[in-house]
Amino acid sequence: MGLKTAGLLAAGGCLLRSEYEKRQLRIRRYTVAHEKIPEGFDGVKLLLLADLHGKSFGPQNRELYTYVKAVGPDYILSAGDMIVKTKPEKTAGTARFLGQLTKICPVCCANGNHELSLREHRTAEGVSAYERYVGRLRQLGVTVLEDSTALLVRGESCVDVSGLDLGLCYYARGRHVPMRSDYIRRKLGAADPKRFRILLGHYPNYFPQYAAWGADLTLSGHMHGGTVRLPGAGGLMSPNFEFFPAYDRGLYERNGSFMVVSPGLGTHSVNIRFGGNYPELSVIILKKKR
Repeated sequence: MGLKTAGLLAAGGCLLRSEYEKRQLRIRRYTVAHEKIPEGFDGVKLLLLADLHGKSFGPQNRELYTYVKAVGPDYILSAGDMIVKTKPEKTAGTARFLGQLTKICPVCCANGNHELSLREHRTAEGVSAYERYVGRLRQLGVTVLEDSTALLVRGESCVDVSGLDLGLCYYARGRHVPMRSDYIRRKLGAADPKRFRILLGHYPNYFPQYAAWGADLTLSGHMHGGTVRLPGAGGLMSPNFEFFPAYDRGLYERNGSFMVVSPGLGTHSVNIRFGGNYPELSVIILKKKR
């Protein structure tokens, strides 16, 4: 067998493996213990969804719905990019799926770069594709957080969850754009230092800024798990073509602030998942730290 033939066979094998991995849903659990978590939220189960990119696991995403229901979350939080910016006509199916999830528990959605890019698309009626998509979500009972905060309440306990619309300039490919120190405060206001604060921030590279603002737990995505996982090295490449990104998948901690990065559920411009980079439902269990 020649080198060319061997190379083609190896490439074909990798592509077949990638197609297999893209269909294999996984559930990964994380525990976050923090002294600011109120008694009423001790043991609460959060489910993080990110980067579905309009993908469907089974007809009308029934397989994904079954997995979510089996997890039994108390709250479902989406960190964005559930749709594809170049396919505004396909956002209705994603909206229906997220609306179905409200039958399980409350659902809060923040925006990723794909949702925000929908604002550039106009329907025949002159309405932006973004407004139509968000309108559908709200009609179906989904809480959409656009540079805003919602209150999660259990008995006499409450927790803040905020959604940050990170400017599209911060998603520049091939380079890191510095963030002004007051950027998040100007968008979301000051974080209450006494209340446990969850931030839905799609791009994890700004974790130091999220933590400095006052996020106790950041839920993020965008990195697609690094696309290809390498043993001992982690993710190879982010969607921004950043090689070996610092935050590609999993749980991170910085000065008492935590971040969970979902490897996401779908793919987009680089339609590959390889090296154990499975689509993931990220489950976060909150624990009162005593």
